[in-house]
Amino acid sequence: MLLGWAVLAGGCRESVGTALYVTIDFDPSMMMDQLRVSGTVAGSGVGPQVLPAQPERLLANGDTFRVLLPSAPDKAEAELTVEGLREGTRVSQGKAQVQVLENMEVDVTVRLEPTPPDDGVFCPNCPDGCCMSGVCTTSTFNTCGTGGIACTTCNARTADSCSNKGFCACGRSAACDPRTTDRCLSGLCRCGLNAPCGFGQECVSGRCECTPNSCAGCCSGGVCNPGNTKDRCGKGGGACVKCADTCNTTTGTCS
Repeated sequence: MLLGWAVLAGGCRESVGTALYVTIDFDPSMMMDQLRVSGTVAGSGVGPQVLPAQPERLLANGDTFRVLLPSAPDKAEAELTVEGLREGTRVSQGKAQVQVLENMEVDVTVRLEPTPPDDGVFCPNCPDGCCMSGVCTTSTFNTCGTGGIACTTCNARTADSCSNKGFCACGRSAACDPRTTDRCLSGLCRCGLNAPCGFGQECVSGRCECTPNSCAGCCSGGVCNPGNTKDRCGKGGGACVKCADTCNTTTGTCS
């Protein structure tokens, strides 16, 4: 079984054979940056696998991933367990059961709910605080958390408070995404003195730039392009090139 992070939310989906197309549903205040996926299909194991392999941003409610099932029989029962991670520590978990359809992609939504971390750091009977070295601790900026989960130290670059719900916050919202911003200023996330960077950009020295870290296509004038057209061809965050003939969308080169 192959798991892949799907980046087609809101776009067209091509047929890929027998597969599960999984959408995650969760409260954004949990601030997750990865998922750990495992399960079974017709008695065969799936995973565990962490998606994406390296944290790139905070996950958004409605993010998706795909599980390819090349050997799963028609109408087999599949069970998935999805754990939400923040900096490698479990903060949420959800399960779903679904029936597989041969040569078809089945949609399934997994609701993630807060859950104690899996590292043994948890304090029972600690509803309003977090756990530090086995001791229930008052939730503050440097010991942020509620419900007895492990305390988190908020980053002064991306947050200015620990909310009463136990997550690091900038103003009234979740902490800033360190990829698209570089500071929490007067309760607002900013890149330099400007608004957070847009899709396909990252904040570099106070400026929004298109980089190999932020763009899967090609960069032109600081904007990330899909990289699949004759006029703007490329991939991996390199500079877009103009092709005389056609753009090979697989390699991101002119052909």
